[in-house]
Amino acid sequence: MNVKHSLLVSLMLGLLALPTVSMANEAGDLLAKMRSAVHTLSYQGTLVYARGNELSTYQIHHILEGSAEKNSVIRLTQNAQGANLPAQESFSLAKFEQVQPRMEQVYALDVGGDEAVAGHTCRIVVARPRDRMRYLQRYCIDPNSGMLLKYALVDRSHKTVEQLMFTALTINPADGAVTAGPVSAVVQAELLPVAAQNTTAWSFSELPAGFQQTRSLEQAGSPGQVPVRQMILSDGMTSVSVFIANPDSPGVSEALSLSAGAMNIFTTEVAGHKVTLVGEVPVATLESISKGLRHAR
Repeated sequence: MNVKHSLLVSLMLGLLALPTVSMANEAGDLLAKMRSAVHTLSYQGTLVYARGNELSTYQIHHILEGSAEKNSVIRLTQNAQGANLPAQESFSLAKFEQVQPRMEQVYALDVGGDEAVAGHTCRIVVARPRDRMRYLQRYCIDPNSGMLLKYALVDRSHKTVEQLMFTALTINPADGAVTAGPVSAVVQAELLPVAAQNTTAWSFSELPAGFQQTRSLEQAGSPGQVPVRQMILSDGMTSVSVFIANPDSPGVSEALSLSAGAMNIFTTEVAGHKVTLVGEVPVATLESISKGLRHAR
């Protein structure tokens, strides 16, 4: 009797676990499809982007010609007379990370219902953090094309700190239609390496759960300025940049933090060098990362 009871319980637990695993797999597949779609589709549209108290409207044109991407982002602002003034911006949907298997260590993935956004149907995907070191991420993705139509970052107080939504979108516009847009920049798809070997004197003794160093590079400084070391970390869904400047570089000499919506900046000093951390994670996460930074003297 006890054996039968145990088998029955095991079977029921297994059946209950199946939908969860299935939804996580579907969420992961949609996120991977989204990351690819923003590079491999041609599209044009208008989106509203909110960060903190700042609200902006952008016109986006993205053309795929062979393997080359041509991307144009125009922010529509208003002058004192209320007329729209276009201004070039560096905003890009390509900021979304390449999905990594390790993200499920620190995020619980879930799939919700469908919504209608800009005349398209999209499916809700939620990446819910398992700790306090990152934000909840909510996506709405067209399951057919993989196009991201709506996105939000939510902090632990349930406050939306950053969001975007297309108000109009045409995917694969007719030949010639997209050329009406002010295409001004050419970009190449950039794949995030799974891991990068650190060959500098800088390393991390420990990192918040889920984060790994993915890249280390040297940024050329302004004329007369020494280069700045940039180390990039990722938890599979969001990234943090760590900039390390020479002790002689101008800048702050004590810890300082700034916030703009989901984007946080934390500056401090490590081994006599000026360190600036930037990422769409809580300030506490940036501070924790800085404490693990080590310099081989």
